[in-house]
Amino acid sequence: MTPDDRQGRDVESAFVRQTLLDRDLVRSAEPGDVPRVRLLPWLEVVVLGGSTIVDRGRDVLVPLTEEIRSLLPEHKMLLLTGAGIRARHVLGIGLDLGLPTGALAGLAATEAEQNGRLVASLLASEGVSYLPHQTVAGQLPVHLAAANAAVSNGYPPYGVHEFPTTTGRLPVHRTDTGALLLADAFGASRLVYVRDTASLAGLPDEVSAKELLARDGDLPVDRLALERLGLARHVRSMTLVDGTTRGALTDALAGKGGVTVTAV
Repeated sequence: MTPDDRQGRDVESAFVRQTLLDRDLVRSAEPGDVPRVRLLPWLEVVVLGGSTIVDRGRDVLVPLTEEIRSLLPEHKMLLLTGAGIRARHVLGIGLDLGLPTGALAGLAATEAEQNGRLVASLLASEGVSYLPHQTVAGQLPVHLAAANAAVSNGYPPYGVHEFPTTTGRLPVHRTDTGALLLADAFGASRLVYVRDTASLAGLPDEVSAKELLARDGDLPVDRLALERLGLARHVRSMTLVDGTTRGALTDALAGKGGVTVTAV
């Protein structure tokens, strides 16, 4: 084969015969003047906390789902659920058994899925259904054309491919981070985390991710999600609302109320 023959078989690309591990190459290939495509610019991602909302049972979850029902005519939402107390129990058993991080991630995601199916059941009369990860990735627009909301769980589908951790064996990618990654991938217009009153106590109306990360102790959002917010391309802020207060989610989707967490 002559050099001319080989040239005819090549596909012109900045990455031809180059390694994608070359950071300078990857950086130079990033189009600076080409607008990034928002796949679903009208999508609003709403995250229901496992321990802060779903675990609270009928008194909290039923009024919240009724509020969500009232929002369906005007909003297209992807509802994501987190894992609650049952996941902590199974993670504790998994640690005792010596299971690796990837196996633990799958166990916790299963419990988050159970919470998602509970929420979908409460909204089933409106055509809302639970979607597994693969369906969300490839068919979410179709389902949202049939009903203005769909439910899934917020755990990223890493499973056994979960990143190794620097400390311990608990998976670092959980619901909060997974929701941010998914919202950014779809180019969602809004990302709202629904918590309880105690989770938001002492927070100002607006705070930066950097300011929250500087705090000690428990935070209303996973630390990794706050770190990744600064790297997101479409989602540049998140809103935290008290799901135990009627109307708080409605206000947040209208662009008012709640705690706004900015990337910078």
